[in-house]
Amino acid sequence: MKIGLIPMSAKPYHVGHDGLVRLAASECQLVTLFVSVTDRSRPGEITIYGDDMQPLWKKYIEQSLPGNVLPPVYTKATSPVTEMLRFLEKQESEGTDDTFVIYSDVEDVNRFTPSKFARLMPTMYAAGQILLRGIDRHETVNVSGTKMRQFLSSGDAASFSQFLPSALQPHSQEIIGLLTRSQ
Repeated sequence: MKIGLIPMSAKPYHVGHDGLVRLAASECQLVTLFVSVTDRSRPGEITIYGDDMQPLWKKYIEQSLPGNVLPPVYTKATSPVTEMLRFLEKQESEGTDDTFVIYSDVEDVNRFTPSKFARLMPTMYAAGQILLRGIDRHETVNVSGTKMRQFLSSGDAASFSQFLPSALQPHSQEIIGLLTRSQ
């Protein structure tokens, strides 16, 4: 079986993330998301709290995902990439014959080094069971979490809403309220 793996922070989840998930769902039999529920705080940006994002995932995002996308693996103690690597190590130890395709933007996917896969899951890596699929933002929608946080910081609800996945747009005011309530 071909299984898509997507590690993401997604603070907030936007139409670019949704496009990536839908692309993976169209190319794989199953997709597993590894989602960070830690806080996203950077100087000059609005802080997005993981404790606010997880309820949004549960209430809106999970229900809007394609049917072959499994419920996300939420991670607070480690990064989504670390959780994904642990998942792959477990698959290696169980001797799976599945193929795993790691989806991420081109820049992030280039950070995955062959030596890391060869060290952590040598059998699967040697057998070609670990593939990388770098997606250019122009293949989905050219928007970033940074841009979405800028929309929130400046109070630009219309632009923020425009870049939410269509299933989330009717709930944009509630989403904005939740994400900005602690600011």
